[in-house]
Amino acid sequence: MNLGTTWATWGRSCVNCARKIGDGVALIALNRGLNRGRSCVNFICLNFANSLNSLRSANGKKATPSPIWSPIWAIGIVLAMFLASCSDSNSVKKGDDPPVTGTENIAVITISSDFSAANFEVISIDDYTVTPNLYPGLHTDLTIRTFNSEIYILERFLSDKVIKYDAQLREVYIEPLSPGLNIQDIVVVSRTKAYISALGSSDLIVFNPFTGKQISTIDLSEFAAFAGTEDAAEHPFASALAVYGDFVYVACQRLDASFGVADVSQIAIININDDKVVGSIDLNRKNPTAMSVFGSKMLVASAGDYGFEEDGGIELIDLASNKNEGVIADGVFTDVIFVSADKAYIAEMLPDWSTGISPLDLSTKTVGTAITGIGDGSGKMAFHDGKLYVGDRGFGSAGVAVVSISTNTVDQTIATGMPPAGLGYFSRINL
Repeated sequence: MNLGTTWATWGRSCVNCARKIGDGVALIALNRGLNRGRSCVNFICLNFANSLNSLRSANGKKATPSPIWSPIWAIGIVLAMFLASCSDSNSVKKGDDPPVTGTENIAVITISSDFSAANFEVISIDDYTVTPNLYPGLHTDLTIRTFNSEIYILERFLSDKVIKYDAQLREVYIEPLSPGLNIQDIVVVSRTKAYISALGSSDLIVFNPFTGKQISTIDLSEFAAFAGTEDAAEHPFASALAVYGDFVYVACQRLDASFGVADVSQIAIININDDKVVGSIDLNRKNPTAMSVFGSKMLVASAGDYGFEEDGGIELIDLASNKNEGVIADGVFTDVIFVSADKAYIAEMLPDWSTGISPLDLSTKTVGTAITGIGDGSGKMAFHDGKLYVGDRGFGSAGVAVVSISTNTVDQTIATGMPPAGLGYFSRINL
């Protein structure tokens, strides 16, 4: 969990109620770690302090958007402890395993707007029917990735588990990794090999997706902020992952101890044949949050210091030469996805803390008008067969928005049990 990202998510999800009692209260009250009732007050204080640090002004610049801090922190602590007491226990309540009706589907993880509960649902692309309540009791800091017919749910901060489902929605395994890793992303390169990144470690985890067991690790300590100096950070803060040919690309945020942007962000390059670091790519923007590959091109979305637009942006990388071709757009970006060689969609945090979804024309390197009909597109994106699927966490509009990429308009929004927080396409064809 990147605390800057966490604050942004809390701010988006609670923008209406937070303004009534102060954004600081919402920040404290909705600490994701509290949903398990673990060391409530300690985590409140720690995350509140770190979030303040990550949103601090730098070099006299004023953050935009600027949070409205309220001095009634005690109310937030009480509210946070109340939410913790009402949340699920540590025991995972596995849901039923109903068959998926569609041959092509969108896997969706959902998280309640107060971050007290999470679940797993599947939408059939055939008729947009929803199979809900597949895994009540999921940890509420998580992400989802799909590879062909396989579904991987990563429980992150304070959980560090990999949960795998097959295309029949049969649970394959629940595998805990070492505590304290704060795993972030997974990329599968073969039936028996995958890589998992983590914010709380200097190692990239080599993982067997078939057995669910860790194979080895790759040392990424050389990518920690200010590595080799007395100011070196403990970890490189490895986040998003991507694969191209025989290489895995690891986004290293290179934050400081307070989760603020620090050194030049880099992308480490790993040869999957021998698991050796073979190079790196410097980024012009800081705090990379997502990457997307199409052909030999890769787009990198960076959030910067959440509020300083000059620190965040979208960059284009030529993977054939591993050269950075420059910044395409400036802003606070949290997600990006290619839909063709010359078109992508980007998720940008707006001044009201909501997330807008806009088309990006790669041929002209211009950003189009944000898509209307999406209240808050912070629930991530997936793409298949001419349709962009957007997780909308907006008040009154929560669900998965289906966007036609030919017109950049919302065809319809599919209601989900709770607001979506992650999406992935998977298929049951040729199983």
